[in-house]
Amino acid sequence: MIWIKKFFVRLKIRKNKGQKYEKSKKSIEDIKSIHILANSYDNLVKAEACVTNNWPQGVAIKGIFYNENKDETIGFSARNFSLFGKPDETLQDFIVQKADILLVTATAFDPFTHLIVLQKSANYKIGFLSEQSGEMLDIMLEKGGADLSPNIENLLKYLKKII
Repeated sequence: MIWIKKFFVRLKIRKNKGQKYEKSKKSIEDIKSIHILANSYDNLVKAEACVTNNWPQGVAIKGIFYNENKDETIGFSARNFSLFGKPDETLQDFIVQKADILLVTATAFDPFTHLIVLQKSANYKIGFLSEQSGEMLDIMLEKGGADLSPNIENLLKYLKKII
């Protein structure tokens, strides 16, 4: 049944591929919300810690992560999508909430994460360089080393210089 969900999610991705969203230009002082889309719970915790340490106070941080383990109830997975690839209510709430910055920790995207990044409303979508990220992210940095924390710190440092 998961292959049916993946089929319809990939169909939605192809449908949204050429669609461009108008970006607003915000300065550092205007950033009030940072949403994080992580590929594991550990990466979500590391990303939240890095954002908290490297961003001024008063920024709302919200994060979710992809979890393939069917026994776990936290995170999101294929079970959060209908048979035809529509996200459930909790995931849809995350997608429609406007974020100033969407930070993506993944470099390899499964169809479910890919669809969320495409549909998520954010002024800046930032993450790490990969084959798939070029079509989805506004600012990318090549990941240096296996440790995520210094990579996120570098990404935030360059983002602050750009905006």
